[in-house]
Amino acid sequence: MISSIRLRFISYFADNLCPDRFSLTSDEADKNDFYEVHIIVPCGTDDEIRDLEKISRGALNVYFQFIPAKPSVVVNRHIKGRRWIRGDVESSEFYLNRDSLRFARIDVYYYYGKWSVREDDCSTFTLFKLFSNRVFRTIYFVILFHKVTTFFKKRKVSKRLKTPFRSKFEIYEALMNNDDFLRRGTFKKSDISRLIFGDHFVGEYEIYQKVNQSVDWIMDACLEDGEIEKVRGIDDTNPTYKVKGKGIHYFTLTKEKIKSEEENRKIQSQQVSIQNKMVWLTFLLVIATFLTALGSLDELTPMYNKISGYVRGCF
Repeated sequence: MISSIRLRFISYFADNLCPDRFSLTSDEADKNDFYEVHIIVPCGTDDEIRDLEKISRGALNVYFQFIPAKPSVVVNRHIKGRRWIRGDVESSEFYLNRDSLRFARIDVYYYYGKWSVREDDCSTFTLFKLFSNRVFRTIYFVILFHKVTTFFKKRKVSKRLKTPFRSKFEIYEALMNNDDFLRRGTFKKSDISRLIFGDHFVGEYEIYQKVNQSVDWIMDACLEDGEIEKVRGIDDTNPTYKVKGKGIHYFTLTKEKIKSEEENRKIQSQQVSIQNKMVWLTFLLVIATFLTALGSLDELTPMYNKISGYVRGCF
């Protein structure tokens, strides 16, 4: 069932396949409205691939790569296209079986004007979204969402650029939250700007110079303290660094200290809140006591009038 649905989507993409050559910058790019499809079939039988966990299937060897033909030709659950077997220089005509789509990796790019939506290893739902981008013109919402998020990202980056780095912990924290660094164990100076500021470098050049200089000072301090070391491109302006055990130790201790300080601040805040509540309760209790006293005076007024009248009658 799922393979049949995928085949239908791919057939539609093939009918609207991109030309061999196209541009994303020229005036002709405004007319772009097509797809680019790559299907990668792994080695192994269905049973062998099914026994593997989904996260491990990306490590399988590639059997061949397939690109559907335009216009789409579907014959007996097969779709026509070109196949590249690993190691071959030239492609050959091939009919891809629908069942091969079950565990294949499907990469689809949709080009609309000078915009593009790129999706790798598409699920059936992702294929539907790409289908909707052209059929129902949901690409307009994608473009609007991208423009709105980019606007707020630029504002955030512009605000952040006005505050240069003041501690090593900011750099270590950015690295420890990055999957690429955790996988490789190395980073470049340019990666620091990308991790903290994103891909949008906005603001005055003078502000960027201050931020860049503050990064240099902190990196030099880390090198002098033996927390990092240069492993490649020592004389380059963008060398590769490696974090040593001393750097990890500094990050761990600093993080625990910050966490402890935050907990202490929360406790102090709770204590201040309790004290404020006690002050208000005490104030309300005084008012209640005062009102009770006034009520008692009202009850004593008739008795006071009787005593006063008796005293005046005696005299």
